[in-house]
Amino acid sequence: MEPTQKLMQSNDVHQIVDLLSTVLQRAVIIEDRNFELVAYSSPDELSFDSLQQKTILTKRCPLFVIERLKKEGFVSQLQRDDRPLRIDIEEISFYKRIAISLNFEGKLYGYLWVYETELSLDESYLSYVTDIAPHIGELMYKQQHDVEEDQQTLIWKLMNHEFLSEAEIHREAKAVSYELPDEFTAIAISVSNANYLSILGKTRDVFLREGIAYYLGKGTEIIGIVHGDSEQGSVEKALQLKEEMIEMVSKEEQTALFIGIGNEYTNIQHIRKSYLEALEVIETMVFLHLKDQTLFSFNELGMYRYIKFMYKKNVSEQYRNKNITMIMKKDAESNSELLLTLWSYLENDCKVGQTAEQLFIHPNTLSYRLKQIQVLTSIDFSDVQEKAELYSQLLILRLVPDYEEFYKQLL
Repeated sequence: MEPTQKLMQSNDVHQIVDLLSTVLQRAVIIEDRNFELVAYSSPDELSFDSLQQKTILTKRCPLFVIERLKKEGFVSQLQRDDRPLRIDIEEISFYKRIAISLNFEGKLYGYLWVYETELSLDESYLSYVTDIAPHIGELMYKQQHDVEEDQQTLIWKLMNHEFLSEAEIHREAKAVSYELPDEFTAIAISVSNANYLSILGKTRDVFLREGIAYYLGKGTEIIGIVHGDSEQGSVEKALQLKEEMIEMVSKEEQTALFIGIGNEYTNIQHIRKSYLEALEVIETMVFLHLKDQTLFSFNELGMYRYIKFMYKKNVSEQYRNKNITMIMKKDAESNSELLLTLWSYLENDCKVGQTAEQLFIHPNTLSYRLKQIQVLTSIDFSDVQEKAELYSQLLILRLVPDYEEFYKQLL
């Protein structure tokens, strides 16, 4: 029997993936419409790249990849068009993929991914994949058809703006017995690797006990929707939950635990906005490589929100603040602590007493150091904008080790 006939006659998605991988001699992955892993196969164990391996390990496409695919318009394009789409996003190491949507009767049920390696598939193979996709879509429809929409699916759809109207939201919420909140905030709990997935189970138990609707897929995160009430706001409740989650895990587990809390909203269609804010908190903490998470809610981020963007922009444009560079050179030559002094002075709002106390030095010693800085540089401590620029640069230097190395390249 020809491979095409075997594929079209098979009712097993896993068998189809195995056959397809053999025909194409490529790694093949099928995900459902929520980007959760359904089946995978490859000609050999080395055919999967690092992101595919992570998808297989956690049973779900990484969140940062999903958000990037949405931002670039690939997801909406796949949802509109059933033709193969080539995707290559070097910045996130998402290399050389063929993606095709798996539809049945006009509805999306998943995605088929083929890793192209160095040699691209020719048109005959692309046509082959295109012909097979509707059959796989029908099989996935049959698998999902008898599964009732539950609260987890509702939460996922809310977070991904899959409803066309508020009336549709109310209708589906009623169908799954979910009482829509008057005010709410999203809380996201993520673990750094799959070895700590047990934390998500503990978190789910807390959510169940507190009556919090949640989404727990097959990945490394769980998202809950915390409701506010007349006695307590949703953000306040979420912060209490955060404390409980930290206390219930071991010290070792805490090093792998990241928690993000979004802003509070009253319009149910803003769940995605609160969710993305919670996710931004986690992404910021991960970027800063902090040993202990210090910020949890979106409102606390402040300038931390922009550190990653400033870092990337300055490195890409090879920008370094000349005053900081001069001070770093002086410290390297004289073993002085002028840069630390400048940081403490700005951090303490240019208050001599507080700065001297923080540095454990006499105020006269501080004044001497500040005079050294002013002789060495053109810093004007009465210029608010200049102080803000210095503070932001020094903040990145203190939090991102790579940035210090970037500055030291000119020393």
